[in-house]
Amino acid sequence: MDLYQSSAGKEAANKPSLGVIWERFPKFVLGFIAASLLFSFFLQPDTVASVKGDIKSIQGLWFALAFTSIGLETNFKDLIRENSKRPFWVFLIAQLFNIILTLVLAMLLFG
Repeated sequence: MDLYQSSAGKEAANKPSLGVIWERFPKFVLGFIAASLLFSFFLQPDTVASVKGDIKSIQGLWFALAFTSIGLETNFKDLIRENSKRPFWVFLIAQLFNIILTLVLAMLLFG
């Protein structure tokens, strides 16, 4: 029974605080919810219809920028530093797979 209590105590000590959760929480989710509520309940349908095309263009631009930015924070020195190049090769193979899959999907959807 002592083992259970000590592991439960460790679990409680390892739980993140509310501050840590807020710091790591992706704030864009709140903006998305706010924009959805605004366009769904507070704006007139005529207003929504008049700006829909422009917002769709901006949405496409931001999506393309976000998608192409995947992996830009990768530090290749850290991947190679551990005297093993296995993480480096796994990363490169995964990115290559991602690029090929994205290309195929883009060709199917847009071409």
